[in-house]
Amino acid sequence: MSMKTRREVLLVLSERYRQAKTRAEKSAILDETVALLNCHRKHAIRALGSPPKSALTQRKRHRPLAYQASLPIIYRVWEALDYPCAERLHPVLLETARLLASHGHLTLDETVCTELQTISRATLARRLASFRSPKAKPVVSKRKPLAALRAEVPMLSYAWNESRPGALEIDLVEHNGGSSLGHFAYTLTVVDVVTGYTRRRALLGKSQRAVLQELTFIVSQWPHKPWGVHTDNGPEFLNAHLKAFCTSAGLKFTRSRPYRKNDNAHVEQKNRVLVRELVGYERYDTPEQVQWLNAIYDLHDQYANHFLPMRKLVGKERHGTRVCKRYDQAKTPVMRLIDSGILTTEQAERLLSLRSSLDPLALHTQLERALATPAPAPASLQPEAV
Repeated sequence: MSMKTRREVLLVLSERYRQAKTRAEKSAILDETVALLNCHRKHAIRALGSPPKSALTQRKRHRPLAYQASLPIIYRVWEALDYPCAERLHPVLLETARLLASHGHLTLDETVCTELQTISRATLARRLASFRSPKAKPVVSKRKPLAALRAEVPMLSYAWNESRPGALEIDLVEHNGGSSLGHFAYTLTVVDVVTGYTRRRALLGKSQRAVLQELTFIVSQWPHKPWGVHTDNGPEFLNAHLKAFCTSAGLKFTRSRPYRKNDNAHVEQKNRVLVRELVGYERYDTPEQVQWLNAIYDLHDQYANHFLPMRKLVGKERHGTRVCKRYDQAKTPVMRLIDSGILTTEQAERLLSLRSSLDPLALHTQLERALATPAPAPASLQPEAV
C-alpha cells in the first residue's frame, strides 16, 4: 500500500473514529485500522486521533528563478562536454564557457560570467535536471546473471536409491600441487549415480568453454543417452552455456545446495578413488601434462568400468544413533548398465564385445608402466642439452 493510499484510508477511518459514540465502535475501527495498515495498535490510536492533512501546503515562490540568462550558455557547455553531471561540470563551467567563446560558439558578457562563477553545484544540478539529454541511459540489470541462473536451475540432489540410469554427477578436481597461483590442470569427473559408470577428462584451466567442450565429448561417448546433469554451484558449471547445452540435449540440469558437498557424494567418492589415488596431488600445468593425464584416463576408464567391481547401497536402517547400511553383490559398472535394461540389444552387444576383447592383466600392466613414467616437465624445468 502506497503512502498516498495510507493517508486516504486514515482520513476515512479517522472521520468514522471521531463520530463513533461507544467504546466498542472505536475498538472495532481500531481493529480494522491495524488489519489494513499492518501497524501497532498504539500507532493506530495516535494516527486516528491526529490524521494526516489531505493535501500538502505548497509554498508559493514570489521571486523569479535565478541564473535564467546563463541557461543557454550552461546548456551549450553541458553539450560540449558530453552531458556530464553537475559534480563534474561545476569546476570547469566558466573555463569551458570562455574556451567555447574564443572559438565563436557562444557570446559571453560580464553578467553571464558572474553567474557562471557564482552558481553553486546544487543549483547547477537543479538547472541540469530541467534539460533533456539525448544520450540513452544505460540499462543496468537489477539482478546479477549468476543470481538469475541460480533461480532458474533447481537446487536438488539425486535420491540415494535412484534406480533410473542416466543421472550424472559432475565435478572438477584441481591439480595445483598445493598452490592456487597461476594456471593449472583440472580433471572433469562424470559418474552415473545408478551404475557407477565413470568417465574423466583433463583440461588446462576451468574456463566455461573448456569445461563445456570436455563435457560434450564425454556425453557423446556415453553408452546410452543420459537424462540428468547435477553440479555444484561453481561458475564453471552454473553458466548460460551449460544450461543451453542441457536444454538442447534434453538433460535435466540441477545443482547442489551451497556448502553441502554430500549432495554430490557419488562424484566426490570417485574423485578420491579414481583421481587422487591414481595421479596424486602433484601440480600439472602444461599441455603435455594434460595429454599425459588424458592418456592415463583413457586406459583407466576402460579398466575401471569393465573390470573393477563395486558394491551399491540398497538399504539403510536407523537404530538410535547408528545407521545400518546394506549393500548388494559387487558388480562392474558395465554389468550394472547391461542388467538395468536401459540399453538396446545393439548397445549391450557392443559393450560385451568390447569387454571380451580387453585383457585386464595387460591393461593393469600398461597402466602401471604409464604411471611409473613421470609426467612431462615444463620446458623451463627441463635440463638443457649439452
